[in-house]
Amino acid sequence: MAEPDLTGQEPEQEQQPGQEQRRSSRRGFLKVGRAAVVGGAAVFGGAAVFGATRLGGSPAQAADEAGADRSATAGRSATSATADTSGTTTLRKLNGLPDRPASLASATLIMVDYQNTYTQGVMELTGWRQALDAAAELLGAARAAGGKVIHVVNDGGKGTPYDIRRPIGRIHDRVRPVKGERTVVKKAPNAFVNTELGRLVDQAGNENLVIAGFMTHMCVTFTAEGAFLRGNRPTVVADACATRPLPSVAGGLSATQIHESALATIADLYGVVVRSHSALR
Repeated sequence: MAEPDLTGQEPEQEQQPGQEQRRSSRRGFLKVGRAAVVGGAAVFGGAAVFGATRLGGSPAQAADEAGADRSATAGRSATSATADTSGTTTLRKLNGLPDRPASLASATLIMVDYQNTYTQGVMELTGWRQALDAAAELLGAARAAGGKVIHVVNDGGKGTPYDIRRPIGRIHDRVRPVKGERTVVKKAPNAFVNTELGRLVDQAGNENLVIAGFMTHMCVTFTAEGAFLRGNRPTVVADACATRPLPSVAGGLSATQIHESALATIADLYGVVVRSHSALR
């Protein structure tokens, strides 16, 4: 199968009258009790973030990653103590935001960074096989429902684990775009930053977005935040996402802890989180 064209983009369309006014009205301040969340997002250092690690990292680093992340079930089957949240009120509830998941038929599906780099080598994720299986099911369900689909890839530049000119940086065969599905190339965790994603989302005409991808704590979270701050209503599909263990001041966090923490952050304010695509009505 031929590789999708990641560079051929439709010509920019002239902004429709009132479009910027509508977008601006969706931004601004979201009141949370007596505080306020400002409608703006931090911009990361583009290629500096994703291009920092070159292919062929140190043997010690590769060995550490291999020992921690290669089990296909480690991240999803691990159990951990759960906190008592009976007295916790989410920011979504405080602000009266809806908790109904999106419908695949009336939402735009954004498939974030399902690139080969996350299935091998220094960036291999815990549980990526199960997440990719779920992503393939989600993508198939969206296509069957007639929903719009947009794919996203990160380009870290030549020689990086995110080099889209090489097989390592390309979209995995299980979830490759088909004719009519656009691919957005980004350089920041928030897929809306300095890309045409916002324009494509607006053209699709769906305020509801369904988001899934790699990594849960990074590009999935920041893209969900970006969608929320521009006025869209994101739903994130948990089992179609995956991440990896990370060091911390507490000594280290498992992939499961990172994954669940990221989903909790999203569910607190930025969007609805569902366990699988079967919850999307």
